[in-house]
Amino acid sequence: MLCIAVGGIAAVLYACFVIAGSAGKSHLSTGPVALAHASFENDCKLCHLDFTPISSEASSIDVQPIGVNATKSIQHIETACQACHQVGNHYRETMQAEAKLVDQNCAGCHVDHQGRDHNLSLVANDRCASCHANLSSVCSATPTVNSNVVAFTKAKHGDFASLQKPDPGVVKFDHAQHMRLGQVDAGQRGEMTLAMLDESLRDRYRIDGQDDSAAIQLDCGSCHQMAGNPSGADTMASDGELGRYMAPVSFEQHCSACHAMNSGAATADTTPVPHAVPWSKVDLLLAATIDGVRATGQARLPRGDARDVAVPGEGLGKPATGQSVSPIVDVRLARERVQSQCLKCHDETSITDEAIRASLGNQSTEMIPPRWFQHGIYDHAAHRRIDCKYCHEAAYPSDTAAKPATDQDVVMIAGIESCTGCHRDSELPTPTSLTSAETESLLGWPADLGFGSLHALPSISSAGRGDKGGAMK
Repeated sequence: MLCIAVGGIAAVLYACFVIAGSAGKSHLSTGPVALAHASFENDCKLCHLDFTPISSEASSIDVQPIGVNATKSIQHIETACQACHQVGNHYRETMQAEAKLVDQNCAGCHVDHQGRDHNLSLVANDRCASCHANLSSVCSATPTVNSNVVAFTKAKHGDFASLQKPDPGVVKFDHAQHMRLGQVDAGQRGEMTLAMLDESLRDRYRIDGQDDSAAIQLDCGSCHQMAGNPSGADTMASDGELGRYMAPVSFEQHCSACHAMNSGAATADTTPVPHAVPWSKVDLLLAATIDGVRATGQARLPRGDARDVAVPGEGLGKPATGQSVSPIVDVRLARERVQSQCLKCHDETSITDEAIRASLGNQSTEMIPPRWFQHGIYDHAAHRRIDCKYCHEAAYPSDTAAKPATDQDVVMIAGIESCTGCHRDSELPTPTSLTSAETESLLGWPADLGFGSLHALPSISSAGRGDKGGAMK
């Protein structure tokens, strides 16, 4: 009789738990799981345990007399999900205790059993706003970002925080100048041609049909290739997905073809001056180069440069016909020449031995940040149909008299208004800013599609990428 009584009480408590805890919803499967989970749809125990709620309300369901413990339920949800999805938390260390439980509950935002076509990655605005509409009640300290975000619009979200700060990069670089034909202003002499490059590097920059006398035309893909997140293990594991970010730019891979560091005594046979090494090593190489070109009779002056603005290095081109030939006879002078080239892109504090050794030991901040959006995620691969210019117009040459800003002066990323045209409620009309033929051409699809309709776009093959394997045409 005792067992029957205990069982009856337990059944009553469980009935109350079902009705009160889930507002009358069934605790049985409410429908097919999403396609991504279909392979184990009939193996319920992979996600579910008896008396362990896994719904969006799990953090508020605590009926310990029958063994339902909210804290343990949430821990189980997170463990079950992270068995496959090893993602980070939402700054949980800054949250109050109750908010931490909500953050652990993956099902609070990613609800399954909604059908095969349900996209678990698409989270409704109201789920985000449940915390972000009043971050002050969620955080244990005063929020350092907008504490009242209720929708993804400039008025209700604010512009991206990363764009409201000075450019964190310290390398002086002119995107617009490099995007011009031959890297010179219209009407100026001294354009960079394929013939000025080392022969082994010319095909990398050659456009179909060009001979060696053709001027070099760079595009975004010349330096930027899609890759996984380079920031490291302190970010979400899913950031490693190929194409989400751009691979880091390096001097050796992206700059040295045109801007090889030249001591003034270099020839096609001498070893190029290495980039970012202590000056003691540079001095030894300079001394060896000077002695070497003297001993072999190859001593010469570097070729002339007709650009209106000097650029780092002279490459390995041969001296012009009739140019006098003479070696640089002093290591000190050679070093000063190399340093002057360094200062075209760096300030003086960045080229000291201390700064160089710190960068080699990963003890300093990157001179070119691996990612500019520090609080959000942008997936380049998912947007690969869009022309780079739509989001990075400031990096392109301007037809106006005013010279565009250089890279270290401004973050060359468009604000939130460039996103909200497509990432809007599908019931809202197309913004007038997206209705021009030019804008639709940059987007790569009709602008009257709302975000909810983008899944209907045709798939993109590798042919949709730029010729260099990274440019978005």
